[in-house]
Amino acid sequence: MRRHPTGRRLLMLSILGAVLLGGLPVLPGHAQTTSRYNQLRAAYMRAHFHQALLLHDAVARGDLPRARAEAAVLVDVTPTVPMPAGSEAFQGALTQAARAAADATTLEDAAHATATLLGTCGQCHKANQIRAAVPVGKDTQVGGLVGHMLLHQKGVDDLLEGLVSPSDTQWVEGVRIFASPKLDPHDAPGKMRKAIDSGETELAVLAGHAAPAQRTRDRVDVYGQVIATCGNCHRTHGKFAGPDRH
Repeated sequence: MRRHPTGRRLLMLSILGAVLLGGLPVLPGHAQTTSRYNQLRAAYMRAHFHQALLLHDAVARGDLPRARAEAAVLVDVTPTVPMPAGSEAFQGALTQAARAAADATTLEDAAHATATLLGTCGQCHKANQIRAAVPVGKDTQVGGLVGHMLLHQKGVDDLLEGLVSPSDTQWVEGVRIFASPKLDPHDAPGKMRKAIDSGETELAVLAGHAAPAQRTRDRVDVYGQVIATCGNCHRTHGKFAGPDRH
């Protein structure tokens, strides 16, 4: 059976790729730089964010064991690339949030820890005047249950970008999507209708809470509840449904 690289190996491979392609030296841990852009750091952060997305998506699928495993990878990662001055505080907060997710005993706890981690990413980006973007999702114009779930994923990703980038525009767009009309019950299988209707009602309520949220802590609280709601609905359908960006 072919083995897939672990999250930690993927982080290291991404950094090594930047070194080989760009001819950049590997710097010792905790190195700092005042430059706003560094090719090696950019490669590291892309790989780090991908690992954070694996944690995020596991929570949104309702897969707590996988979420804990993905979070454990982030706990063990220490930057060995040049980082902006003053970044140690953010790195410490990221590790603390990752550890909380790795130790979570409920999906709700894992979701809140994940949202806290992502909110910390956004605070670091804002402090260093850096904009981050979430990978573009699939086309949502396919109709039916699948199209509606893809629209949900777009809404989640818009809120995510609002938190991580950070971007007020994307946050508002995510709120707009979850405040939009719910799925037509006839587009869902009979055995799933009750769970979907309940989940959509809860998401609409959360959209109402998200709309006035301006502070990172408030957005973190709402976003954690959003992905926990997604996960609780997805895991009721047997095999885990929902996003998976492996």
